Amino acid sequence: MADISLAPRSPLSGRQVAFDALAPTVQLAEMPVAQAIVRTSDVDTIARLDLPGVCELRRRDGEVAVWLGPTEWLLYREGVTGHAFFDDVVSRAGDNAYVMDATSQRTRLVLGGPRARTILAHGCAVDLSDNAFPPDRAISTLFAQTGVVIHRDQPDDSYTLFVRSSFADYLADWLVDAAAEYVVPTPTDTNP
Repeated sequence: MADISLAPRSPLSGRQVAFDALAPTVQLAEMPVAQAIVRTSDVDTIARLDLPGVCELRRRDGEVAVWLGPTEWLLYREGVTGHAFFDDVVSRAGDNAYVMDATSQRTRLVLGGPRARTILAHGCAVDLSDNAFPPDRAISTLFAQTGVVIHRDQPDDSYTLFVRSSFADYLADWLVDAAAEYVVPTPTDTNP
C-alpha cells in the first residue's frame, strides 16, 4: 500500500534554491502561514476581532489582519496549523461572521532587499512610494497579470504578497526573472 502523507505540500516546494540565488540584493522566500477569511458587517464582531479599516492591516500577538473589502478580511498567523487557527478565529468571531479556513487557498511570498520596491513597480501600477504606500498598508491589485494582496512590512521595508496557490509558480517565476537583472554575479575562481 502506498504511503499517503496528510501534510500539505507547498506549491513552491523546491524553489528556495532559486530564491537564495538572488541574495543578498533580493531576498525572496515562501513563508507558509495559517489563514482564515472573515466576512462580517457586524460592528461588535469587527471590534472584537480588531479588524482594520480600508487598505490597512493590524498586527497583534502574532496575528495579522488585512482588509480585503468592505466586509471581508484575511487573518493569518505563523506557527499554527490551519485547523487550529480556524477554530480560534471562529471562537473569537461569534455567530455573526462567516469564517473560512483559507490556509491552502493562497501562498505567501515575502520580497525584501534594496530592490524590492523597484521589482514590484515592474509588475503593477500601484504607487509604492513612502507617502502613498507606507508600512502596514495593504492593497488587492493585479500584479504581473495575477490577482494578489500586497502589504508593506516594517521596519525592514519588505513586502508580503499573497497569491492564489494555483498561480504561485507563475508569480515565483516572474519575480525571479524580474529580480535577475539586479543580482550581482559572484566572481568565479579562475586560475590560468
